[in-house]
Amino acid sequence: MAEQDVPSDGQALGSPPRNSVSLDVFLGVASHPRVPFRVVELAGRGITAGAAATRWMLEVGKPSLDGLTLADKVIEFGEWEERLVDLWRRFRSGEVEAAAFEIRLAEIVTAMEDWPSNRDGRG
Repeated sequence: MAEQDVPSDGQALGSPPRNSVSLDVFLGVASHPRVPFRVVELAGRGITAGAAATRWMLEVGKPSLDGLTLADKVIEFGEWEERLVDLWRRFRSGEVEAAAFEIRLAEIVTAMEDWPSNRDGRG
């Protein structure tokens, strides 16, 4: 996914490009004028989950898992990011109403928080 494909209000603030898709989206969510504070809180939890995932990959996954297993875990996390990007685009275009956006965002954030232990207990 190209960086310009990720809609993020945070980029409009003149911030430098980042290599985290989820961080860009969560910053866009948190700064969007139409979201209630509960959604801002979810975005904060998502930022924390993304940072924890990166740390886990480097400190736990990389030294303890074989390459294919780690790749599967990274792909799994990437699939949650893809769902996040799709949901954010649909919300911004008006396809998803605020209440549905909050519910789906909560599901994604919870899955990201539970990752990587949500499948094989190695977390």
